[in-house]
Amino acid sequence: MTAHSGLIQSYINTNPLKTQISDKILLIEPYNIVAYSVLGTDVSKFNFTNAPQYTYQWLEDTFNNRTDSVTSGLSTSTTTTTCTITTAALFQPGDVWLIESEQVWVSAISGSVITITRGWGGTTPALHADGTAMTRISRARHEGDDADDSPSTEVSTNYNYSQIFQRTVNVSRSRQLWAEYGVADWLDYLQAKYVKELMMDLSRLPYYGRRYAGAASTARSAGGFRTFITDNLTYATSTGATGGTPQTLTRTYIDNTLQNIYEDGGDPGVILTGAHAQRKINDMYIGSVSTERSESIGGVLITKLLNPISGKLIDVVVDRQCPTNEMWILSPEHISYYAIDPFFYEELAKTGDADKGEVVGEYGFIVAYDKSHGAVLEFATS
Repeated sequence: MTAHSGLIQSYINTNPLKTQISDKILLIEPYNIVAYSVLGTDVSKFNFTNAPQYTYQWLEDTFNNRTDSVTSGLSTSTTTTTCTITTAALFQPGDVWLIESEQVWVSAISGSVITITRGWGGTTPALHADGTAMTRISRARHEGDDADDSPSTEVSTNYNYSQIFQRTVNVSRSRQLWAEYGVADWLDYLQAKYVKELMMDLSRLPYYGRRYAGAASTARSAGGFRTFITDNLTYATSTGATGGTPQTLTRTYIDNTLQNIYEDGGDPGVILTGAHAQRKINDMYIGSVSTERSESIGGVLITKLLNPISGKLIDVVVDRQCPTNEMWILSPEHISYYAIDPFFYEELAKTGDADKGEVVGEYGFIVAYDKSHGAVLEFATS
């Protein structure tokens, strides 16, 4: 034993010293479930009627297609009254179609050959090359005509799978008995922690989810945005296609995507993106914001954009889970999480001297009406 004389201070007799410990455990990782919070779990908008199963379907229908093309017959004469078209099922007597600047009126259909009146409505008959696009712009029927067959569409289905999220809680009896700073009950603490971890996994599903049916020996998984959103994708690359050299995110890329969505019939209400894109949006619009004078606040944060086509306000939401080079432009009324079996804790049979249980839940994901959504992808992040 060491002998001391003189002043007793904190650097001697250190063995019996108490250690000051905070009676709180700080989770130093951010808890972030933005996509889940924004998109929600309101599946009533899809009106599912049966009990939830691991495969779930929703029904989609469209209006008749208004576009076709001239196969042949109009490239050599401006007076011919018949031509061959590509998709006869889209035509009905009384249709008015626009071919370049000329309107034609359809009086009869025989197979893929239509009989037409040229220069309808005072337009000028012209030559039209084979393959020229045509658009149905109106319908004008004879008074008293018998009803002809009309074009129709077939209702289609889309589907996704459920996905099981799980974490095991396993705490020894001794650990549960000991008094510890920061944790009154290890089972309760780990249950709460693991629910948060699984919620963040669930919030990543839209960005990374891939639809997979699974089997007896393999897990099934739910598809996310990329499974269902295949239209109105803008690649901010040197080639305008996936895999090109990433380019700086600009307002043009965003506005082009919004225009494409609008022309497809959509009117999105939210943008989900990462921190880099939020900074770029702030820079894009810094000169077009209204401000109140303040000597103590600097900078600007854009949380809403005005759709330059429809005038609708679009929420701009930053999500840590979103890949840094992606921006998803969405119509939330057509998207939802499907809480088939929301997260809960259940005790499991003991396999040793421990308390054992699991946090588990089963969820799905629904994205309907592909054309009402879009994205700007693969932009530079430096």
